[in-house]
Order: sequence, then C-alpha cells, then structure tokens
Amino acid sequence: MSLSVIDKYVEKKKKDILEYAKILESLITLEDNKMWNNRTEFSAECKEIIAIYADKYYFLNNTHRDNPIEYLNDNINNILQSIIEYCKTDTEKQKMLNELKNETFLLSVIICTSCYLDIATNVIDGNFSDTKNKFKYLLSYLKKTKILKVYASDRIRINDLFDAIKKNAKEDGKFFEYYESPDCTNEFIVYTQNPLQYLVKFKYNVSGLTDYDESLVSKVKKSYSSKFKEISFELLSVYLLQELISNREVATYLIAMDEDLNKKSSLLKVFDNKYLKDSIKVLVPLDKETDYLDALNAIKSMGIKIIYEYTDTKEVNENKFTYDMEVIVPSEFLKNNAQNEYTWDKNGVKFVIKNKED
Repeated sequence: MSLSVIDKYVEKKKKDILEYAKILESLITLEDNKMWNNRTEFSAECKEIIAIYADKYYFLNNTHRDNPIEYLNDNINNILQSIIEYCKTDTEKQKMLNELKNETFLLSVIICTSCYLDIATNVIDGNFSDTKNKFKYLLSYLKKTKILKVYASDRIRINDLFDAIKKNAKEDGKFFEYYESPDCTNEFIVYTQNPLQYLVKFKYNVSGLTDYDESLVSKVKKSYSSKFKEISFELLSVYLLQELISNREVATYLIAMDEDLNKKSSLLKVFDNKYLKDSIKVLVPLDKETDYLDALNAIKSMGIKIIYEYTDTKEVNENKFTYDMEVIVPSEFLKNNAQNEYTWDKNGVKFVIKNKED
C-alpha cells in the first residue's frame, strides 16, 4: 500500500532529525562517552530511536516551540520512552541503558534538541531567525548541567546545522507547494459549532468547461466524480497535516456519504492514519443508513467514525436511535423530544446541534 501524505512527511522528518543529531553530536558531548565509539555507531543507534519517536510521538511534540527549554522539559520523556523501546529487545542494550545514565541523558538531549530545531523551523508557522537566536540560549542552558560538554562557540558546526535546517525547510516548502492549485480546492463549511465540525466540499474549475453542452458536461462530471473525490481527500489530508504541524487546534471534518463512497469505500483509505482518523467523520443521513450498510461497515473497519444526521424536528419514539450513535439534529428537535433525553443519554446517544446558518 502506498504511503499516505502524513507517512511520507514523517519519513522525511526522520532523515531531517537524524541529520541535525549528527551535527549536534559534535556540539553537545560528554568528557568520557562509553555508549558509542564513533559517529557510525552513534548514527546507527540514533536512526533507530528517531524512527520510533517519529512514528509514535512526532505530532505530539509541537507545544512550547517558542521556548526551547520548556520544549525539552515537555518532550524529553517521549525521547526516553523511544530509547527504552529501542533497547527493550536487546539485553546488552538494556544493561547499557541502566549503567550509562549520563550517556543516556546525552543521547536524549541530542535527539530532543534535534526535534526542537525541526518543529520550531517548520514551514507552516515556524521561525528560522528566532530559532537560531534561541538555540544559543539553549546551548548556554545545557552548559549549566555540568554533565554535558557544550561547544557553544563552534561557529562552523552551528552554521552547518542551520544550513541543513534551511535546506530541509526549502524541501518541505516544495512538498506542500506540489499540492497547491487555484483550480482544485476544498471549501470548509461550519456544520456544527459545539463541537466545531466542518463539512468538506470540493471545488474545481476547468477552463472552458462552460462552453460545452450542459448535459454533456453533467455526464462527464458524473463519470469523474470518484476521481474528484480522490483529489479532494488528498488535499484534505495535506490540510490536516498542516494543522498537525502547526500550533492550531485540529478541528473535525465531515465527509458526506454518497453513492461514490457506497460503491468504493476504499477511497477513504487515504485517511488510514491514526492522526487523520481522529479528525475525520463520515456524515450519513439517518434515513439512508440501510442503503449504505455494507459500505458503512467497511468504513467502520478502517477505524473511521460515523456521524448521522436527522433533519426532522418532530417528536419521535425513544427507539429511533441505537446505542452509542452520534447524531446531528436541529435544535428544535431536542426541545420537542425532551421526554426521551434520559433514555438516549443512558443508551450513549450523543446529539450535536446543527449550525443554523447551514
């Protein structure tokens, strides 16, 4: 299976963070390091630990990017957990981890500093100049530990480090530019306010399309509707990646269930990533649930959540909704069905009020 947009980005970040760590290994050291004997050994160990960290914790490390010391204090446990996982299947490595406390601390500081440099200079909302100034402050802080030997005045290696950061940021910029097009965009419509959820609508512009017969254009659109969905979903995954990288709170995005997804639910596999799944729900009209049953079961098996919509406002039987169902309804519906509130709450039915503007 091909890698998702997020997986591709994380794979690149593994290489970037390792590149920074290799340079930092000469700037932050110990007087008598017994954990690795040369850069090759360091690189081999570091590569494995960074891979574990990036897969498990990369998008959890973006807080306190404006303060490197707070960032290190906040994120170093994730690094240590990655080191422990790296060592857990090897008794020799476990012994080394238990005995070489200072070296373990050094390794965690180098990797954590590399992660800070990566996230603080990201192309979405990072700041290269500010990070370069704060890096000097961080080195001064690390010197005070008295365990580490820090070469804060090594201008050559520091310049090499920030040249590498600049190069990688430029590559990241091109990565996102690839997906930018004024002719193909997603529109996000506020569908519910509490919690905040957006309905995703794909917009595209084909030059000269209006010059053709309307019925012919309609047939062409219908035949390519599945392909349009693929484009929309990929653009949405890129947008979610940008939200994950930034300090913005990631909202929830609703994808309307339709005949394309009914016939080909595998279109949603682009969201087969633990971070994306948390931000995606498929919106299903309650009265069409049985029409989409097989597809909905397949979607649920991917780990993607289903949210239903019920548009009527009249009083209904308390058995209208099944256990643990999430339903978007008009505010008037709840007022007209207040007598059923206890039963629905007991059954785990959760109601969300639809935004009146829509």
